[in-house]
Amino acid sequence: MDIKEILDEIASESSTNQKMIILEKHKENELLKKVLYKAKSPRIKFYIKQVPEHNIILTKEEDQYTLEQILVNIEAFSNREITGNAARDYLKSLLEKTSEDNNYILQRIIEKDLKFGMGRSNINKVIPNLIEQTAYMGAKSYSEKLARKIFEEDGIGYSQVKMDGRYCNAILQEDGEVELVSRQGETTYVGNAPFLKELGLIRNMVLNSELTVDGYDRFTANGLIASIVDIEGKKSRGERTQEETEKKIASFEKKHAPYQETINKIRCTAWDCITLEEYFEKKAETPYKERLSTLKSLLLDNKSPEAMLSIVETIEVKSFKEAMEHFQNTLERELEGTILKSTTGVWKDGKPSFQVKLKLEINIDLRIIGFKYGEKGTKNEHVISTINLESSCGKLKTSPSGMKEIMMKDVTDRQEELLGTIAEIRCCGLSQNSKGDWSTLHPSVVKLRDDKNTCDSLESAKEIEEAAKTLT
Repeated sequence: MDIKEILDEIASESSTNQKMIILEKHKENELLKKVLYKAKSPRIKFYIKQVPEHNIILTKEEDQYTLEQILVNIEAFSNREITGNAARDYLKSLLEKTSEDNNYILQRIIEKDLKFGMGRSNINKVIPNLIEQTAYMGAKSYSEKLARKIFEEDGIGYSQVKMDGRYCNAILQEDGEVELVSRQGETTYVGNAPFLKELGLIRNMVLNSELTVDGYDRFTANGLIASIVDIEGKKSRGERTQEETEKKIASFEKKHAPYQETINKIRCTAWDCITLEEYFEKKAETPYKERLSTLKSLLLDNKSPEAMLSIVETIEVKSFKEAMEHFQNTLERELEGTILKSTTGVWKDGKPSFQVKLKLEINIDLRIIGFKYGEKGTKNEHVISTINLESSCGKLKTSPSGMKEIMMKDVTDRQEELLGTIAEIRCCGLSQNSKGDWSTLHPSVVKLRDDKNTCDSLESAKEIEEAAKTLT
């Protein structure tokens, strides 16, 4: 099969699993791997905003360039050997001197969208390490020893609000192009959100940031953004017709709020910045104090009253006690917690010990009232991946996942037996939506409690949460 036929076969399948099975059959195809890399690698840019119009389309017999030759020729764009009008003219020449199938693939590569419904993470699952993994610097879980150690070097640390929004890396190219990328390396589509214009004023940088929605709690905001990313992503990739997209938007507005108005309220809050080169190398030796100063200058230079691009709340703390006071303050404001950071910390992929999470975590027991199989087309579609739970009073309901494979299989096999029994969960506190319904933040199943037959009520869960908030 030629490359176009393989891409068409993958595109014809709606199931992610089936797409991966098809790719598995062709994963040794070196030409296919080159096409996938050039089209999906965030490191490769062609600096051509629009494919030029061209009228000549050749048959395979008339083909003057093979696909292999095309892949070599377009390196002139990514290497900046040919730019501006000369680049557009050269691309037009390539498009008019290759066959219809190669013409299509060339356009898809230049536009960085193969339109076959597979993201970077799923491609890498089939062909490991083909496309650069997204670098992510997190933080260690709370440890008093680690937290105190941060003050040993210069007696100062930074305490920053843990926002718990939708994480994204804002990749800002030298030509003003902006791409938002998730932790999994997938493009995050947010339509024409105003903050994108603000990001477009910054060049050759990557901002570590989170997306929230002004006027909404973080739990609700994450749901709104997820819906927008789905709608805008499938529209951009051509996976829905205009009529289908309009129906999705109408459904969003019926359930939530005006669609464009919600997009306009999406805020991007950054806490770190590194250069493009450092991002792709997955390390930066510049101390955090200097990176934070750079971030402030980048964002404050473009600051306006209507700005939707912000810097995370940051407090300079001089002791473990001051760090804990800021943490307690965030809990009183019903935020998740803080991240305590060293002023001298470098940037590295992973969870370094010089960044420590201070966040609320509680364990509560709830009764099992139902089960849900994994999403169709995923590896968990035939096993229970989510358990529906509620409190003894029925006022608190949640649906945690996060079970290991052995537990999912056990739950699937024993659904009837487990219905009505108790499960222990861990979460980051309680949440209440605009309708007054109570749930939990980031719940995950700890274990099935076959040793007890009573569970927490909403009131006892509140008491557990309050007690945890007062601990220092």
